[in-house]
Amino acid sequence: MKSDGYWNDAIEVQCPWCFERVEISVEPDTWGSMVQDCEVCCNPWQLTVTRDRDGDVDVRVERLD
Repeated sequence: MKSDGYWNDAIEVQCPWCFERVEISVEPDTWGSMVQDCEVCCNPWQLTVTRDRDGDVDVRVERLD
């Protein structure tokens, strides 16, 4: 997904606990690792946000034990 540098990117991810698909919002200057709870089951995730040179965002979601 391409960001124009101003608007948040809406990314659909799948919870590694309950497997529900959830849409998260990623701000244009966000990158790195962070913790977020699933909106459905409330279990914690570790999100890893990376961006390529063109500003395309990639989000990896893993269980946080």
